[in-house]
Amino acid sequence: MKKKITIIILFITVFKTEAQTSVLKTADSLLSKGNYQSALVKLKTVQKPSHRVLTKIAGIYHGIGDYTNAIVFYKQVYNLLPSNIIKEKLGRSYQASGNSTKAIELYEEVLKVKLENGLLKYELAKLYLNHQKVKKAINLFSDLSQKDMLNPNYQYQLGVAYHKLGQEGFYDSGNHFLKAYKIDSLHLKSIYNLIKFYKKLKFKDSTSLFIDKGLEINPKSISFNQLKVKDAFLKKEFDTTLVYLKILEELNSKTIFTYKMYGLTYLKLKEYEKAKYYFKFAQKIDYRDANVLFNLGLVNKALKNYKEAEMNFLMSISFQKPDIDANYYELGILQLEQKKLKKALQSFKKGYENNSRNYLILFQLAMLTDDYYKDKKIALKHYKRYIDRFSSKHTASTLYAKQRVKEIQKELFIKGEKVNRNNY
Repeated sequence: MKKKITIIILFITVFKTEAQTSVLKTADSLLSKGNYQSALVKLKTVQKPSHRVLTKIAGIYHGIGDYTNAIVFYKQVYNLLPSNIIKEKLGRSYQASGNSTKAIELYEEVLKVKLENGLLKYELAKLYLNHQKVKKAINLFSDLSQKDMLNPNYQYQLGVAYHKLGQEGFYDSGNHFLKAYKIDSLHLKSIYNLIKFYKKLKFKDSTSLFIDKGLEINPKSISFNQLKVKDAFLKKEFDTTLVYLKILEELNSKTIFTYKMYGLTYLKLKEYEKAKYYFKFAQKIDYRDANVLFNLGLVNKALKNYKEAEMNFLMSISFQKPDIDANYYELGILQLEQKKLKKALQSFKKGYENNSRNYLILFQLAMLTDDYYKDKKIALKHYKRYIDRFSSKHTASTLYAKQRVKEIQKELFIKGEKVNRNNY
């Protein structure tokens, strides 16, 4: 009898295994046609799915970017049959989902057992870098570079890691970027960082050399063309500067950088009308750029457009002020809540002086002066200014301001004081 039961159990097991194998084959066939939805439906019809079926489901979810479901099914696989392979796949799903802390934890566990897993070390090292665990990243990248001395990317990543250490790792970063370049002279990321490295060292020849190498490899790179423009301009090679600015325009890089550099170049060449033309273009992109306004002032001065020049210089001074009005606004609100009215009043005044376009501060200033001073003409002035300049900003505030203007004007009229009555 026992023998018969054993045979029956064995038969059922074989039947289930064959059935699940058939489902897996069907799912693979559907996936080969790109029909992952039908593949998932088919796989989920399996009762008491094996680790192979669950792994296939998790892999499909990971492949289509549904990392939450991928994690759910990889966890089921791991509970059914724990292995470092599944733990690694689970870690990759966590990493892809944005939970890099959990990914790091799982990768570290796997690497304790699978010491020679180079791909996993590389992923973990990059995660360490993103989490500011720079020394740990350096250790892993160093280990990888010793085992594969012909891989430029390990040297490049070491350069990036040492760069994150600031001044402490400055020279090491440059040395590793240079090593990456020596292994692969087409490694553009290393070339780009070598330009910045030599520029900081003020090694002009080396800076120019690597800019030219970058352009030789990728002549349509906006970044390298911008570097060439700045390099040529600083070397006073203005014709060359214009050549590369033209290339930037052809690459559709019609940015404030391009127009500012055109303006500066023509200013140096004393072609003032052309300089003005390009500075005006730059102004359309950012009218608050103090540098553009200052140089536009120089151009108008040279053209003897003195009124325009004066306005340019005044605006450049105005826009050089740090925007700290938001800080004063929050400080004033805080002081109001603590009933420190005089201090709040000072904060709102300073905030408005810093940025007269901040309508929130002006409204608070109007209301507080209304409460604080007996002389209502001060509040009246602020309310009127608010209505004149910002009536469209906030309906309720505008209605309140208009109502207070009417009430204050009526009070002053009763007292026999002269006021300019506006129809608000």
